[in-house]
Amino acid sequence: MSPTKVLKNLSVDLHFTIPPSNVPIVLTIELEKDQLFVDKIRHFMEVNNVPCYLEMSILSTVETLMNEDWRRSVEHNARVTSEEEATAQRQLLVSKYQKYTVRYNDTPAEDIFPKAHHTLVRSPASSIFDILLKLERSYSQALKEVRGARDRELMMLKERHNEEMRQNADLTNDFGIQQLASKHYEDLGLAQATRDSELDQMRYEQKQEYCSFILKLYDAYQRFLSEQQSSSDPACAQRFDGKELVSEVIAEMKSGDKKLSKQLLKIDAEEQGKRSRHGSVGSLAEIVGTPPLLTPTSPKVFWGEEKKNIFFNDDDPQVVKNIGELQAMGFEPDQARLAFELAKGNMEQAITLLVDQPDKIAAQLAASSSSVPPRRPSVPAISSNQKDAPPTHRRAKSFNKSQSLAIQTKQEGKKAWSPISSFFQQQKNSIPNSASVRKIGTWLGKAIEGLGFEDGSEHNPRISLEDPELVESFTISLGNQVKSTHNLRLLVSDMDDLFKSPNDEVRDMAYRAQTTADLYSQNLTAVVLLLTPKDWPKYKLGQSANAVFFQRCKESTEFHFDDIDYQLKVIEDDFVRSAPGDAIPIREGDFFITRHSNLPLVHIVFHLVIDFESIERSEINQRSPAIAGLRNILRTVDRFDITAISIPFLLLPSNVDVFADLSVDENILYKRGELVLKCTKGFMIENSRTPKHVTEKEHETKTVQFLLPKSANEQQFQNFRYLLTSIFKTS
Repeated sequence: MSPTKVLKNLSVDLHFTIPPSNVPIVLTIELEKDQLFVDKIRHFMEVNNVPCYLEMSILSTVETLMNEDWRRSVEHNARVTSEEEATAQRQLLVSKYQKYTVRYNDTPAEDIFPKAHHTLVRSPASSIFDILLKLERSYSQALKEVRGARDRELMMLKERHNEEMRQNADLTNDFGIQQLASKHYEDLGLAQATRDSELDQMRYEQKQEYCSFILKLYDAYQRFLSEQQSSSDPACAQRFDGKELVSEVIAEMKSGDKKLSKQLLKIDAEEQGKRSRHGSVGSLAEIVGTPPLLTPTSPKVFWGEEKKNIFFNDDDPQVVKNIGELQAMGFEPDQARLAFELAKGNMEQAITLLVDQPDKIAAQLAASSSSVPPRRPSVPAISSNQKDAPPTHRRAKSFNKSQSLAIQTKQEGKKAWSPISSFFQQQKNSIPNSASVRKIGTWLGKAIEGLGFEDGSEHNPRISLEDPELVESFTISLGNQVKSTHNLRLLVSDMDDLFKSPNDEVRDMAYRAQTTADLYSQNLTAVVLLLTPKDWPKYKLGQSANAVFFQRCKESTEFHFDDIDYQLKVIEDDFVRSAPGDAIPIREGDFFITRHSNLPLVHIVFHLVIDFESIERSEINQRSPAIAGLRNILRTVDRFDITAISIPFLLLPSNVDVFADLSVDENILYKRGELVLKCTKGFMIENSRTPKHVTEKEHETKTVQFLLPKSANEQQFQNFRYLLTSIFKTS
């Protein structure tokens, strides 16, 4: 379509040869900007007696000339003065074309891995979460074996080098000794680089396989949900078996060209073996959703001399062992046997029955034999402050919302076992119909004793891995109109203890479960690590401060975020760009954040830079950059609704043991602790006064944990406890 108006002032010479004379003539048309293009051409033809059949040719010719002249004017006005600028303009044009043209668009697709992982973890197919945890642990074990082989190889190599040096110690030629030492150094470096490269390659392959497995499993799960919605069978959801879904996905991955790891194949083999032994009762909905056990359709089991074994052989050693394990957990023999039968021999579902439906178990026992009075069920009961409970050695007090669950035992000397942790209760409240949450109670409950839960104790294991002897918790409320509640926890523990992995397999699985379940939620946990500007050059190598943290990060594959090395490299590049010349890129008060999914009960790490030489020379005050950095960290915690954070009480590096040094004036330590507490309180008060829309999340209690060095004795702990209570004025 021709332009409506003339684009610019233009003079066009048209050469004509018009029959019958065929004499060449030249006519000039003067175009002025914003004139009507077609009208101007027709007026020109009428004035010069140009035949009308030439109208389309003249319009086309003049339009082409006008557009070409316009294009040249635009290029001239752009003033591209160099070839580099012209190249940049061309690249910009190409990039825009690719962006807005579907055929050439190379933008990566939306990353649905976080959504897929979160959906699978929260799905009612309880076995899916269990399988994911087992797979992650098997990946970690594979890395551990390779690291062990590397360490043994390096140790043997060092011993061989030492032996060679001893054998050649009598050489008088210094050059020969230096050459031998240089060869040893090269051999050691080559061996270590080879093994490290093997570890990096294994982590890469594990992450690729894990992500692919999650995405394929998510697609299969979405297909099942679509089929369930379109199906008219109401029992379709109850028959859903997550293990079968996992096997289908693994079989699909096997059919591909890519070779699967031994860990994933082992998971598939184990799940197929379990289904062959126990049938295919995959969802707890089959048990939890059954009618009440007192209805005529429910089987009645009679105990005594004429007891009948319906689903299992009482002489089977495995059955006897499983029932014995249930009794060891604190349940009565009759309860254990009945739950095991109702679960059709499935140990995990038997524990879930005992935990989630104790009343039905008790009613079934009462109805099974009218001659035997119903026994008092040994089931989890919500307990308040029990006056008769024996005092524990801990000083901890809890103000958590969820009350502790305890199991009553008849034997006085028998330690009580609590099958539900705070994680179990919290997730159960948030998703009441989720079988996957109830499923965690199976093996998570076995770890409660190792986690330190006893009757009357309500510690939250999300904060610390080990329950220290010196620990105490407080609850404070700030604000006049809108109350904000915080838990303050004071304990004696090193920061390194927060990252240590437990040796117990069940306990390790419990930590992995809670870390994974809270990963894409609002229940995030953070810690503050300290480093000095001098630590920065070797910090990302793990050879300066917080070495235990870096060691723990590399013990397992980081499936959800970039590994720690890459995260710190990106941070280093940002700091270097902002640092002038050869100056140290970081300074006191700076902090940077790393994200993690492979640390026990920790998701976020704040790395705070402090300037420390000695306790006497490194005093801090309210205007110190370190205090300003801590205040900014607390502001970040509040902005992103982080639930809990652990802070070094004295803002001292982890390798500084001030309590073991008798020459240190404790007044200096109290001053540092006072500044940290006042900084925390000031921010809490300021935040409580800020008007904002209060969401349901903000009504939940947040926890701030203050860590004293592990060398602090009880008297020093009491002194800092008094300092905390005096500043926050606890009642």
